[in-house]
Amino acid sequence: MDATKYINVLENALLPSFTAFYGDTNMNGVKFQQDNAPCHKAARTMAWFRENCIELLDWPAQSPDLNPIEHLWGLLKRKIRRHTFKNKEDLKRRLREEWNALTYEECNKLVRSLPKRISAVIKAKGGTTKY
Repeated sequence: MDATKYINVLENALLPSFTAFYGDTNMNGVKFQQDNAPCHKAARTMAWFRENCIELLDWPAQSPDLNPIEHLWGLLKRKIRRHTFKNKEDLKRRLREEWNALTYEECNKLVRSLPKRISAVIKAKGGTTKY
């Protein structure tokens, strides 16, 4: 994804979702978290955030994924690898089944692990950790 496509996503997904959820179009003072993908750090993208008064949170350049959803993808991947598939439709069906079978406990465990993960990143000064 390049900066143009990313800005398109921000304009057509982030802004409408924010408005629908908060009932407000003013994002002044909103803090937004993203990783350091090239399209996120592009000059045009950074200008878009400034123009929309959206503050970006600092994010360590070489950090592990601190977003619980990233670890949830790993869990889902491990569950999927237990199976073999005849075709893409079988894979899609199993993905939906496994996604729907994820439990509150599995998700909560990932969220509860964040303080340890964050502490490890701080200790490593933003460098790599065992996570």
